[in-house]
Amino acid sequence: MTPKEIAAQYDAKVFETPEAAKVAGFVLTETMAPRNVWNKASAAQAIVTKLADKRTTGEATEIGLVIEPWSVTGCYLPAEPEPAAA
Repeated sequence: MTPKEIAAQYDAKVFETPEAAKVAGFVLTETMAPRNVWNKASAAQAIVTKLADKRTTGEATEIGLVIEPWSVTGCYLPAEPEPAAA
């Protein structure tokens, strides 16, 4: 499976850049930079599984993956909005 197919399986949004995820209100989590395509799918699976747990516990309302050419980053929309920085 490709990272996009994995995202679809978990009903996760897909973003092309971290900035796009941030603009949509998502909080970025871990980033993995695998060496090849197979490892990229494996990294996406590991990240989205952790995010699905956040959604199950109610910590996240939506989950997503930022899929870039050489990395995969997890992101989620928090159940409670992040406080604004002063």
